[in-house]
Amino acid sequence: MYFDCDKKINVSNLLNNRYLIYAHIKDGRNERLEEHIDRCLKYFYKIIEDKGFEEIFEQIEREIFKDISLKGKEIFREMILNTVTLHDIGKVNSYFQKKKLQNDLKLRNCGKYKNSNHSMLSSIIYIDIYFPKIRKFTKVERDLLLDFMMLNAYIISRHHGSLNSWEQFKEKFDLDGEGEKLIVEQKDLFEDTLNSKLNITVEHIRTILDIIKENNEKHTKEQLVYKYIYTRIILSILIACDFYSTSEFMDGVEINDIGIINDIEEFYDVFKKGEIYKSIRNYEKEQYGKKKDFTNIKDINILRNEMFLDAEKKLDDNMESNIFYLEAPTGSGKSNVATNLSFKLLQEDKSKNKIFYVYPFNTLVEQNINTLEKVFEKEKDIFNKIAVINSIESIKVDKKINESENSNLEYYKRALLNKQFLNYPMVLTTHVTIFKYLFGTSKEDIFPLHQLAGSVIVLDEIQSYRNLIWGEIITLLTCYAKILNIKIIIMSATLPELDKLSLSTGNTVKLIEDRRKYFENPIFKDRVNVDYSLLQSQNIEDDLYNHVKEKSYKGKKILIEFISKNSAYEFYNRLKEDMEILCDVELMSGDDNIAERDRIIKRVKDKDSLILVATQVVEAGVDIDMDIGYKNISMLDSEEQFLGRINRSCKKEGSIVYFFKIDEAKRVYKDRVTSHSDIRINKDITLENESIRNILRDKNFSKFYGLVIERLKNLTSGLNDLNIEDFFNREIKNLDFKKTEEKLRLIQDNESKISVYLSSNIIVNDEELNGEDIWYTYKKLLLNKTMDYSERRVKLSEIRSEMNNFIYEIRWNYDFPYNDRLGELYFIEDGDKYFKEGKLDKEKFISGIGDFI
Repeated sequence: MYFDCDKKINVSNLLNNRYLIYAHIKDGRNERLEEHIDRCLKYFYKIIEDKGFEEIFEQIEREIFKDISLKGKEIFREMILNTVTLHDIGKVNSYFQKKKLQNDLKLRNCGKYKNSNHSMLSSIIYIDIYFPKIRKFTKVERDLLLDFMMLNAYIISRHHGSLNSWEQFKEKFDLDGEGEKLIVEQKDLFEDTLNSKLNITVEHIRTILDIIKENNEKHTKEQLVYKYIYTRIILSILIACDFYSTSEFMDGVEINDIGIINDIEEFYDVFKKGEIYKSIRNYEKEQYGKKKDFTNIKDINILRNEMFLDAEKKLDDNMESNIFYLEAPTGSGKSNVATNLSFKLLQEDKSKNKIFYVYPFNTLVEQNINTLEKVFEKEKDIFNKIAVINSIESIKVDKKINESENSNLEYYKRALLNKQFLNYPMVLTTHVTIFKYLFGTSKEDIFPLHQLAGSVIVLDEIQSYRNLIWGEIITLLTCYAKILNIKIIIMSATLPELDKLSLSTGNTVKLIEDRRKYFENPIFKDRVNVDYSLLQSQNIEDDLYNHVKEKSYKGKKILIEFISKNSAYEFYNRLKEDMEILCDVELMSGDDNIAERDRIIKRVKDKDSLILVATQVVEAGVDIDMDIGYKNISMLDSEEQFLGRINRSCKKEGSIVYFFKIDEAKRVYKDRVTSHSDIRINKDITLENESIRNILRDKNFSKFYGLVIERLKNLTSGLNDLNIEDFFNREIKNLDFKKTEEKLRLIQDNESKISVYLSSNIIVNDEELNGEDIWYTYKKLLLNKTMDYSERRVKLSEIRSEMNNFIYEIRWNYDFPYNDRLGELYFIEDGDKYFKEGKLDKEKFISGIGDFI
């Protein structure tokens, strides 16, 4: 057993038995500190066992404590255990007891300092206990153990707040810092309630901090990352234990299931019963491995079968790898391949017990949950173990629990806890959400991180985000996978060799060994023809319009993508006003809410002839299949993603895409954090260059990414704010969590962006929604202070899911008229007047409100 239970510190022995020290109170009930710690330890042992943390901590020992003695390892393990045991020991603060828990201990100087905090005091007591034990070791072991002792103390100090930085923790022990005051001035708060006096001094701690600073210089970059991960993961475990135990006392909700997959076969068996899977296995028995040349085949399913089996075989041969790259053409069924691979990994490796499917956009999340619903449509109990976690979906609830009126409150509390801590066996979410878990600093971001341990994570289209941080992303992902026993599958039709940017050596493998077998096959390669003639136009606005107008007479589905919203709106309005355009014309952009987007997609699927004008939102995550395409050139990844919307089924003939240029990509794809432009929009590696056109024709994306990665290397190794070595030697080394979060945020916040709720009556899924009724129901719930918090949060999430049908994002530079406001959400009761034929009228909206995004 990794943790020796005998090494658990008995909190009772630290307390002066003349005083009762409480942890919490609720409705006249008092929970003693010892009782709270016992509950915390119960959940600690459960998380350690269910998530396989013994193996993870042993891996940390191998990576950081390579030459440490057995006695040193024992202290390391003991310190982790007692981070939980001692995290609330600071509640011996007599003023905390009086002010927060109405427990007046009748101590004379109780209120002298008005300090009712407890976390920092817990840290100091923790240091006081372990410093004498560690100082007996030889210098090398002592310095390393002191490092982790202080990390644990920092973690304890943050268990009720967000992560900030190591520097801010150190400042607590400067003159007039919180730690310095507790040790030097404010002993009256706790000396009587503790069984013995503190021996630690501020000078001791400052010396320890100097030793750690010196020791940090000896760590490799990987070890610095492991310290960063260790801090986050221990805090996540501590918060979970504290939260679960507090909820158990306060609300009577005991968590017995943290959402692990105990038996992958219950998922896998249903998947295997599907017609596609059975067809692949029949093909495997009869044909796989017998055919060498696939150039002239006409049946796309043969290639899909081959890819499925090739990837599976490569996985079987490389189970020890941590990161797998799945590069597959559009239409090859890579989602089906990835689902099989994730199930296979759990089947072969019993230490894995959770699956995350991670997508760049909510639309892709929705598409894939719908696909999984079809797979598990006859097995509702299994499907109910799959949850979508994003800003749109309501909190997932167990309908069975809600059948009993008496259990309603527990049902809401459990549902909220499950959402906060990802207590589901299978989770579908977005890159933005998963990156918050990995790099965010708020308590809500840290909550679920421990759930990623021992999981399989499928990352789709990771190259779609800021390429200026690809190196940092792959380095940190490699370290996370290695330390937390994670398997990561990264998949895309355009997949860069991210390994070349990593500062960490990872165990990676390409699942498709012979990419030419698929990318150069005529079924995929020649699925869409490409025409560049419009790039030569001297009057592109009119030439493009006339070109589209002529094609519209041929009864085809036409898709036109602009990289500027203004251009998209102008072109759409011009088409709508032209009486000679006889087919339907639709517009899809980031301005659309959920209901509008779903309506457009359904219309596109139902019509044989239609023109869809769109912005970049159409490139990925939109399940449409068009005949003819037009696109403003930008970056090669985007061009290929766009091609994936044309002849997606690979069954049409004469499908073609015309590239044009109205807007400059450099104006659109500028990184708002660094002010540098995305490497991929440099003119010489866009479709304005003949050699890049050849790369697109031949689907030789590795050649393109070779150019991109070489330039990224040059840029991120230079004397500038993008230097990757500087980032790891500064932000990661100094545990500056806030700056790391800022650096790795995938989508940058825009300070002038606000949400506007345009009230109207709309039809969604054949149900009429009254925007005004929904708003005031939401407001009433939000302001209801008598309803239980958990019940209110769940109900708010459910109604917020409906509200998304009315919410639009705008930028505004001045005040505008609104009827009501809740936080940063503005309510406009007559939202109908901003719509024309059911579509938001952008010009009217801008003139009436502000500058629309």
